[in-house]
Amino acid sequence: MNSKKWMLLAVLSFCILAISVKEISSSISSFEIIFFRSIIGLLILILFFYRSFPKTSFKTIKKHLFRNVFHLLGQYGWIVGITYLSLSEVTAIEFTVPIWVIIIAAIFLDERITKIKIISIVLGFIGVLIILKPGIELITLNSIIVLASAISYAITHVFTKKIVKSSSALEVVIIMCLIQMPISFFIALPEWHFPLRSDYFWLSLVGISALVAHFSLAKAFQKNNISDLIVIDYLRLPILVLVGILFYNEEFSYALVLGGTLIISGNYLNNKRA
Repeated sequence: MNSKKWMLLAVLSFCILAISVKEISSSISSFEIIFFRSIIGLLILILFFYRSFPKTSFKTIKKHLFRNVFHLLGQYGWIVGITYLSLSEVTAIEFTVPIWVIIIAAIFLDERITKIKIISIVLGFIGVLIILKPGIELITLNSIIVLASAISYAITHVFTKKIVKSSSALEVVIIMCLIQMPISFFIALPEWHFPLRSDYFWLSLVGISALVAHFSLAKAFQKNNISDLIVIDYLRLPILVLVGILFYNEEFSYALVLGGTLIISGNYLNNKRA
């Protein structure tokens, strides 16, 4: 598949991941969810890819460790947001990621910022502002945590791009699971709650969808610039807004329609140019 198809698969998988986390976040802590996501992902990888596990140098491991520390922080903030905010609010705040990505990628990867990229990102950001209708009511601790999560994800994306120049997508997800599993376990241990029987279905979906999402993301980044692809991620917003309205009684507003239209327009403009 080409980069855009890998990115679209990642978007779909992240949507499934968001819904699964929403279903269990009220009964299982954030780091416990990350632990189960890691161990389920690792078991799947061992089952299907144990014969082709890659060898990794210590120099590469240091890059993976740096990436996964920020990814772990990003996941924590995102799960907190999913727990206490609506799907549309979390996704909209998270869509500041492309702005941070373009800035960080320009500094550390020497990626060129074109006029079309700026226009598409600005359209998307205006759409996010219309949806959020920023005011005093938006400035909450949970919103700030999700915004910090977005910055952490941006750093994660940039380091994913650096790592996949010398590492396979399989290596990225294997090491992600190996690093995050023990860290999340020890953080979650003091307030550990064993999942209910009904939770294991959603935890399995969390593990599978996260694995597919990160593998697809790494494959996409191997073949194209981050800033060319990350705007495709905006497609998550209309999908999750619709899911929130239909299944979680989240409020519908014309601001969502207008903001979503601008976001999709920016996404279309960037991809038509590419």
